[in-house]
Amino acid sequence: MPPKPGQDSPVIGNHWRKAVRSPRYLCEAALTVLLLGLSMHICALLMQYAQSRPGAHLNDPILNAVGPIRLTWPIFVVLWSSIVAGIWYMAEDPGRLLIGLQAGALLMVFRTLALYLVPLSPLPTIIPLADPIAIYMGTGTLVTKDLFFSGHTSVMFLLFLSANYSRLKWFLLAGTIFIGVGVILQHVHYSGDVYVAPFFAYASWRIVLLAHKRFK
Repeated sequence: MPPKPGQDSPVIGNHWRKAVRSPRYLCEAALTVLLLGLSMHICALLMQYAQSRPGAHLNDPILNAVGPIRLTWPIFVVLWSSIVAGIWYMAEDPGRLLIGLQAGALLMVFRTLALYLVPLSPLPTIIPLADPIAIYMGTGTLVTKDLFFSGHTSVMFLLFLSANYSRLKWFLLAGTIFIGVGVILQHVHYSGDVYVAPFFAYASWRIVLLAHKRFK
């Protein structure tokens, strides 16, 4: 259960004071932010390339049976409220926050490679997911061919893995399921894009954890 506001602030403050006094932590934090920004930038460039090239249309029996249903704003609210809540509570632990951001950078690398290797085109029935924040932080234009794998679903599952409170984890797990189902109902992604997304998120999280154990 999350602590009450201000309840653990001295402990949290001590954690951060200790962290910022550590040259190793500061170097790792700077490198993490650099790598996260670089991976996001490269992924955004790859999205522009993916948008301009031809891609395969898949025969997805699930998409053929459901939707399309417009869920843009519910997906937008759930995603960004989850990101804010996840980072807010992760920030209580400077080390865990770094691990979460590093896993996010690795997840961006996986997604960039997947987008490059698996060229797909959406169904004609797609209702584009016009997320204004994602558009601003990404290519600046609406992209519909960034399909394999689902970035929304993978980010949500990574937040679930990195959460440090049980109630928050349940909230993020429910949000992951909602967004995964939502992007399928809106025909933004093929069902396979959503199905594999948690596996990439889990691999990113585990690889970073193992790296920390190995090089601690």
